[in-house]
Amino acid sequence: MQRLFLFFFFFFLALRPSLVAQANADCATAYDVCKKQAYHFNKLGGEGADNHEADFIACFMNGENFGQAEENSAWIKFEIEKSGNLTFTITPHKIDDDIDFVVFKLPANGDCAQKQIVRCMASGDRSENAISSPCMGETGLRDGERDASEDAGCSDPGDNAWLAPLRVIKGEKYVILVSNVSSRGPGFSIRLGGSAKLPCDEDPPKPVAAKPAPKPVEKPKPEPVVQKQVKPETIGGRSVEVGETVKVKARTIKLRIWDSQVEDGDIISVYLNEEKVIDHLYLRSQPQEFEIKLPPGREHYLTVYADDFGKSEPNTARVLIFDGTREQEIDLVAERKKQQSIKIITD
Repeated sequence: MQRLFLFFFFFFLALRPSLVAQANADCATAYDVCKKQAYHFNKLGGEGADNHEADFIACFMNGENFGQAEENSAWIKFEIEKSGNLTFTITPHKIDDDIDFVVFKLPANGDCAQKQIVRCMASGDRSENAISSPCMGETGLRDGERDASEDAGCSDPGDNAWLAPLRVIKGEKYVILVSNVSSRGPGFSIRLGGSAKLPCDEDPPKPVAAKPAPKPVEKPKPEPVVQKQVKPETIGGRSVEVGETVKVKARTIKLRIWDSQVEDGDIISVYLNEEKVIDHLYLRSQPQEFEIKLPPGREHYLTVYADDFGKSEPNTARVLIFDGTREQEIDLVAERKKQQSIKIITD
């Protein structure tokens, strides 16, 4: 009886990694991406069934795991349909979590055993430095960066959480390992971008050449008239509703914007009338400041548009308007069918 018990005990231990493995936690079961857009992974835990497929990774060698890059992991794979540059942004669902990643190039047959490292990110910092540290928060590949690898920690000059974009070629295959090295449970969102195309990406519509207009008859120029700004009815297909009206005494104003509730991965853009003036801003619990110049005219409309709802809807942004004399604070809500706008009047 004792021998039988020991047999089943060790048999269970041998099977245990596959029992606790979650979906997409191995290269072989990677999530297949077909389009450049945002994807959300709400929960991470464990290393998957194969816990040796990311051993001895160079940029992790000076970290606590001695080269083991896979911890609370998810794998994402894709194939290139059109050559170009590839970027992506990873947003942790818990702001003080340290998210690391490795980008591998796969052979033509997609064999994970033959994958090769092309980007390696292991930088990080203590959770109490999450807001101020350049090595925490959002991470990924972005334009303007030159590094192909960042070692563990944040002690070297120029350390941050970003690496250079990839120059990719049609037909190539890649897989991204994303690991939450801080805690088990919270997930992340990833948004892919760049000029390269994936198989399900659509080409933008080609502009239709306009017929040349007949040459107008020259008439005496009238005195310029400043037209009253008309409220935009929709932005991005969503209706615009005016909430509050504020008056300012200057045409150059400062905006401070932050998440008015819980920081949960909300991403917004800000429009002045129908022009985008702030693009894809990740809402934090601490204010981020911008300077906006109002165009001619007495009335203007400042609208918050939801690009990504993070972990929960709707997007809730608090906006503070400062005209050099007084501060005015307003809450704005952006939903899937409508968003709120502030009517700004210049005295």
